[in-house]
Amino acid sequence: MADSDHSTTMPLVPNGRNPTPKRLPDSDPPVLLWRDWLRAQHVSQILCRLQQRLERRYLDARRAEAMEKQVAYLIACQAEVEATTVALKIQDKLPHIRARSLLGIVAKLEIIAGADRDIDDPTDFPWPHIASVLDDLKEIAGSLPSERPQRSVIQADCRRYQEIAADLVGVEKRVGSLDLERRPVLGIKGE
Repeated sequence: MADSDHSTTMPLVPNGRNPTPKRLPDSDPPVLLWRDWLRAQHVSQILCRLQQRLERRYLDARRAEAMEKQVAYLIACQAEVEATTVALKIQDKLPHIRARSLLGIVAKLEIIAGADRDIDDPTDFPWPHIASVLDDLKEIAGSLPSERPQRSVIQADCRRYQEIAADLVGVEKRVGSLDLERRPVLGIKGE
């Protein structure tokens, strides 16, 4: 045993019916892209819920307070657009990145299937077929870990997109006056 080489990386070994790899190939570009895409998608969904809530408040507001509610709503709408644009830009990189492992291919298919989940009918061709290929690959290579960015990272992303949106909407640094910095991810519970 004295001659064993501990620096050799062990291959991924699936176990059981739903194999899970012992380690995630962080060096595989599609896996890194998938992580970034998941984060952008998550932030976009949070900002979508925020803009929906602010839209309701704006529509319900009395005339005197409608302007402030409208500004908050416009910022939320633009912030959602900014976050969604980041997710779309990540998706656009996908065809230009080569996978180095089966999990890299799983990551690419997760992005493809996830990007269209809310747009088209998931029962139409080719989505059931892609989902089937993805399931087969997961059986062979294992699934990507279900990971979520830390709450503070998501909050920072939301604030950053809101600041960008405030600038684009023409509200000079009014984001602070809307009390966004002191509230946890804009008051969305469970995020």
